[in-house]
Amino acid sequence: MKSLQKRRSTALILAVVWLAVCLVLTLAMGQTKATEDYEIKLLAAQKLQDWMDDIRDYKLEAGLSLTPYDTHKTGMIGDEYTPITTSLGSEEAKRTTANPDMAALLVQMLTEAGVKSGDSIGAGFSGSFPTLNLAVLAAGEAMNVKVIYIASMGASQPQFTFPDMVCRLYLDGRLQTPPALITPGGDYDCGGEMFEEEKEEALARIASYGVADIMQERDFAANLKAREDLYETLGPISCFVGVGGNITTIGLEEDKMKAGVMVPYTVTSVRSDDGLLQYYNAHGLPVLHLLNIKQLAAQYGLPFDPETIVPPGQSALYYHTVYPHLPALVGVLGAVCILVFAFKRRSMSDDR
Repeated sequence: MKSLQKRRSTALILAVVWLAVCLVLTLAMGQTKATEDYEIKLLAAQKLQDWMDDIRDYKLEAGLSLTPYDTHKTGMIGDEYTPITTSLGSEEAKRTTANPDMAALLVQMLTEAGVKSGDSIGAGFSGSFPTLNLAVLAAGEAMNVKVIYIASMGASQPQFTFPDMVCRLYLDGRLQTPPALITPGGDYDCGGEMFEEEKEEALARIASYGVADIMQERDFAANLKAREDLYETLGPISCFVGVGGNITTIGLEEDKMKAGVMVPYTVTSVRSDDGLLQYYNAHGLPVLHLLNIKQLAAQYGLPFDPETIVPPGQSALYYHTVYPHLPALVGVLGAVCILVFAFKRRSMSDDR
C-alpha cells in the first residue's frame, strides 16, 4: 500500500512539473501583436493631438501664456484657480489626461461598452478635463460614432474655456460635431460660485460664436429632464459618458460611482438626487464614468503624471500578447496521462 501511495505522489509531482514546464514554454513563446482596432485607436489619438496643437495655437495667438503646471507644453492645462473655477482639481490628473493616447483609451472603453459604428452616444462634459472631453470626441469620429454632448464652462481659463475650444475647432472645420448645449457648470450648473462679471463675459463670448444655445437651469430635476429630452431628440443614445464632476452627471451627493465602464443595470434604483450616470445605467444603458484618473490610468496601463509623453501608437493600449495553444494543450494532456497511468496501476494492484 505504501508503495502505491508513493507512486501516486510521484505521479502527481511529475504531472505538476510537466504542467509548469509547459506553462513556462507557453509564456516564453507569447508574441506581442497590435490589437485589431490599432488603426482606429491611432487615428483617434492623432486627431486628439492635432486638436491639442490647434488649441495651443489659439491660446498663443490670443496672447494667453501656457501655465507653469503644463510641463509638457500641451496648452490644455489652465491656471490652478480663476474667477470661474468651480473646484480645485489635481494637477497630476490633469497632466495625465493631456495625452493623445487618452483618445485610444476611449476607443477601448467605448468598445468594451458595446458601442459600434453608426451608434449615437450621449456625453456630459465638465470643464475640468478638456483633453478627456476631446478624447471622447476624437474616439467618436474615429469609430464613426455620433457624440451628442453638453459642454460645461467652469474650471477653465476665463479667456478660453472648454466651450471656446470646441466652438473654435468646429467653426474652423477641425471638429465635425458642435456641442448640443452649453451650461456654466459649477454650483447648480449655473456657476453660482463664479465671479459674476467674468462669468457673464465668458458666456457672452461663447454665445457670440452662434454654435449652441446656453442653458442656465437652476432646478436640478428640470435640468436633468432637459438633458434627457435633448439626448432622446438627437439620439436615441446607446451609451452615456460622463467626464468630470458636473452635478447633472454624478448627482447631488458625493460621487459614489465606480470609475470606468459600467454594464447596464449595475445601478438598480434611482433616487431624486442621482445624476445621469445612475439614471441611464438603471434604465439599461452602459455608462462610462471618467473622473478618478489615477484609477483609470492604472487599470489600462497608462502612466500617471508621466515625465514624458510617448507618441501615439506605442503604449500598451495598442498591443496584446498572443500565446500558442499547443504547449498548453500538451501540458494538460501529458498531466492527465501521467495521472491516469498512475491510477490504473493502483487499480490493477488492488484487483490482485
